[in-house]
Amino acid sequence: MQIALLRETDDRHVLAVRRADGTRERVALATRSFLLHDLVHLAVEAEAAIPDGFWGLLARGVTLTELSDRTGGTFLSAGLARAERIVGPTQSLWHGRLDETLYREQLPPELGPEFVDRVRARLRSLWGAWRATPFGGALLLRWPDLTDAQVLATPPPWTAAR
Repeated sequence: MQIALLRETDDRHVLAVRRADGTRERVALATRSFLLHDLVHLAVEAEAAIPDGFWGLLARGVTLTELSDRTGGTFLSAGLARAERIVGPTQSLWHGRLDETLYREQLPPELGPEFVDRVRARLRSLWGAWRATPFGGALLLRWPDLTDAQVLATPPPWTAAR
């Protein structure tokens, strides 16, 4: 799946995806509320190999609307529930609001001691790529392989609103 984060202003960005089957979705979001959370999901789900987290479900065809619906109080998959349990504390660690030792103690042991360093490095890379993205441009990523992030001066044509 291709992911494009289109940088409109400091306050707004667009998340656009194009799945392997060619289906597309896009949504305008408040950057302050969603961008870091979405980037942390990318880093955590990639490093923890969670195939049915937010990004994996989105790649499989679950819509953004379905993923954002919390009215039932349940998660759409065990992977999404697992990811959310890790993402929240990871954001707190990133912002310096959570002690790293306490964070490491809360992690599932199967993630291993290097997990925190890998997530932190991936998040630094993603955040740096976002900061390098010009207004009117896009950060282009592929899920699940996030190693080839590209900063584009203009968004790819498939991200245009229908």
